[in-house]
Amino acid sequence: MKKRSIITTLIIAMSSLMLASLSYAECIINMTYKEGDKLPLIAKSPDNSGAYLALFSQAATRIGCTLHVTRLSKKRLHKMLAEGTLDFYPGASFSKKRSTYLFYIENGFSTGEYGITSLQQSEIMRYEDLKGRDLTWVLELNSSKHELAQSLNIHFQQRKYLNLDVVHKLIAGKRSVFYVADKELVDYYPKRSGLSSLKAAGMKVHKNCCGGEVPMYLGFSRYSKHFKERKNPGYDAKLAISPTNFPTELDPQSVAYKFSQALRSLKESGETKKIHTQYFH
Repeated sequence: MKKRSIITTLIIAMSSLMLASLSYAECIINMTYKEGDKLPLIAKSPDNSGAYLALFSQAATRIGCTLHVTRLSKKRLHKMLAEGTLDFYPGASFSKKRSTYLFYIENGFSTGEYGITSLQQSEIMRYEDLKGRDLTWVLELNSSKHELAQSLNIHFQQRKYLNLDVVHKLIAGKRSVFYVADKELVDYYPKRSGLSSLKAAGMKVHKNCCGGEVPMYLGFSRYSKHFKERKNPGYDAKLAISPTNFPTELDPQSVAYKFSQALRSLKESGETKKIHTQYFH
């Protein structure tokens, strides 16, 4: 009887170890991004190289996980994030609508948004300045910015794919367009295009229109198996919902929380800055 009890105990112990080992081996965090490039953050699919891969691979490794990357159309990847079959989108602008299925976490990089027009346009200091101008706000299909354009009653047009190269061609073709580009892409554009500046390409940069420099956030699926949340005691319902004022917070037992802490650690140690310098300069 005693021997049987010892054998049973050993079987249970071995099973627990095997399950723990299996759980560790299967800790895969799936980052998703659209198929086009956003250099130097990420290259065009199927090449996933860039600052995003360098940063998030390190963060995943620090918590014993492996980073996988899935490239899809923006519409499809957001559908899968909403279903929880993909884990996170690496650089996400806050959207009240998307916050129903995305939780926003600082990724360690900083960003900002600049307005881009032809050189002939006078300075744009805020989005409301677009009203009354002969300008069309061009947006990539499924961009969260269309919510803002609609709320301000600003004329906009959605296109399947947009970047500074496309906008350059539109402006060169005498199109009266307004485009919002991330600060890091504006800073990097002269290097990638072989131009001395955006001005040399006939494009004017409006640095004060669109919010200034802010932390960059990733959007983690609230329906991912790696995500758990709990009520946020610091939430103020009187204030607008935002990444820093949200009804819930990450559960410390979740992989998403550990991932966020790894990203914070990388930033505090200076590793994030090294990655940024390597890819942007």
